Order: sequence, then structure tokens, then C-alpha cells
Amino acid sequence: MFTLIETKPVADDHYLLTLHCDAKESIPGQFINIKVNTSTDPLIRRPFSIFDHDQTTMHIIIRVVGKGTRQIVAMHPGPVDCIGPLGKGFSIVTGKKALLVAGGVGNAPLYYLAKMLKRVHTQVTYIYGARSASDIFMLDSYRELSHTCIVTTDDGSLGMKGNPVFAAKDIVAKHEFDIVYTCGPEIMMKRLSQELSHIPIEASLERYFGCGIGLCSGCAVATINGYRRACIDGPVFDARTVLWDTP
Repeated sequence: MFTLIETKPVADDHYLLTLHCDAKESIPGQFINIKVNTSTDPLIRRPFSIFDHDQTTMHIIIRVVGKGTRQIVAMHPGPVDCIGPLGKGFSIVTGKKALLVAGGVGNAPLYYLAKMLKRVHTQVTYIYGARSASDIFMLDSYRELSHTCIVTTDDGSLGMKGNPVFAAKDIVAKHEFDIVYTCGPEIMMKRLSQELSHIPIEASLERYFGCGIGLCSGCAVATINGYRRACIDGPVFDARTVLWDTP
């Protein structure tokens, strides 16, 4: 059972939803699947990464991109038709040095990950990538969890101008990391896995999960071990096993 408590804007076209849920535990990188309303338009549920989860309170970030997401952020507080937590999340390494690299709304699941890593004394270096300053949400919260927090924007309106991959290459050349975690556009994660192939990388793939429970197979991912369903075998994968150029 999920109940919407509050919806508030946190950046241009980005909203933070606070939900009450029966699930008391989840793993960073998992997601929930929301049915927009009781009608058939839109028919398919919408998947959203878990931004934060503490006991029975869960938060998700929604970027409005179309009819479905627009209807979700317009919902009034009350019961929500939702299933989750779903999928395979990130591994949590203890007492290590981790580099987190995210782009756009892919920053959402990495907040929860950074929180859990800090809790087990893993040092977090965070690279927050966005198109522009107006797309960045809750940056101070990310900074609080990070030993080092680097911001990149495509237009240079805040932080370094350029892609977060360039910032990642630069900092890896100066410091050693035990693991890299990433979420964002697939082209970004592909380049990151190529540039930092000497470091273990876990990537959360932003696929469209129609059912979320492995029935429709609409989220198939090509890997060196054959096709895998991102909703149950992922969305987190070892980046070095993903065949990025195979449809």
C-alpha cells in the first residue's frame, strides 16, 4: 500500500514526491512502478527510481516529460496504485572509495546510494551532471553526503562546462577508486565504461519497464551472457557485461 503525502517542485519540471509505504526496506537502485490513474490512458505504469527511503517513508523524483508524468505530479494526496520496491539494486561496499557519476534525473537513485555508502564508512566522490543549473535539484543534500562533490552542466551555467565523463576521467587520473557507480543517459554510461574500464563499474540502466516484474520483456538488455530483463535482472548491471551497441 502506497499513499501520496506531498508533492513539491525541486527544479524546473522536477518534483519530489513523498510517499508512505508498507515496505520498510529497499536497496538503492531499485524502483517503483506507478499507475497514473484508474483509466486506460495512459495504460502502462511509469517506473521511478527510489530517491530515498527511511522506514515507511519513501521519496521519488519525477521529471515531467509527457502526459503520464504530468498527471502523476498533479495527483492529490491519498492512495496510489503502485508496486515496489522492484529490481536489483547496487552493491554496497564498506570502507572503500567510491566514485558516483550521474546525469540528469539519473542523479535520483544515486542520492540514496550515497546515503547508504556514507553509513558504512565508504568515502563518496560525487559528480552531478545536468543540462543546466535550472535542472539541478537538491544539490546541498548531495554535498552533505559527499567527501567531494563536482557539478558539471552542458551549458556551463553552474560548475564545470561539459559532460560528467570528462570530470570523471580527470579525477580518476588524480585519485584511486575501488568502484564506480553510474546512472544517466546510456551514451554517458557507455563512454564511462569505456574510459574507466580498469575499475569495477555498476550502471543503472534507464529502460522503460512496462510491467516491472519480468512478464512483458520490453526492457531487454543485451549482455555478454545473453539478453537480460532489466526490471528483474537489473536495472543495475556490471557495466563491463553490457553490450552497449547491441539493440
